[in-house]
Amino acid sequence: MSTGNRERADLPDLRDVRVRGRSVRTWAIGSGAVVLAISAAFGGLEKAADETPQAAAGTAIDAGQFEVTIDRVVTTKDLEPLFRPDPGGALIAVVTKIELTDDMGTIPPSDLIRLIDVPGLDSTDAPLGTTNLRDQTQGPVLTPGQAEDVAYVWKLPKATELPKEVKLTVQHYEHIEESVLDHHEKWTPDKTAAESTVKVKDNTK
Repeated sequence: MSTGNRERADLPDLRDVRVRGRSVRTWAIGSGAVVLAISAAFGGLEKAADETPQAAAGTAIDAGQFEVTIDRVVTTKDLEPLFRPDPGGALIAVVTKIELTDDMGTIPPSDLIRLIDVPGLDSTDAPLGTTNLRDQTQGPVLTPGQAEDVAYVWKLPKATELPKEVKLTVQHYEHIEESVLDHHEKWTPDKTAAESTVKVKDNTK
């Protein structure tokens, strides 16, 4: 048997090597715990860039297929003849400015805006509808290069329990050059572009 093999066989196990009275293995575990503790104090091991961006009202948000700016959120008793609440209820509308970044006209998707933690609504609830404030068109078609004021409208079950502030999300869409299924380019939702917390103006009175 070679001398080299004997030397390797005689090497001590790291668990038996001691530094300042503690084994190397213990030091390694302790160092790992310190790293985790420090990391947790600063938000964990995930990069801050992976967190959903926060956007204030009036800030332009890159949503891929669209540039979206949250203008305001209002509650109202009705928006006749376009939208009516249920008896005893109200409507809540998120007014946005949307500019299409694609070169093909399209209707603003219903999942572009979502309301979060609003009493009487689930965060997955689609809006009752959308309308262009310029001409009150429901489900308006956006054209490239022309920003439009579009309101997303939901029903609230009780006019006596109106939120004073809401959190909402803006969906981001990814452009796919060619779909595996139909071999056409398309835009598909891929992540949340931004979250926004907005004061609600009460127009029910």
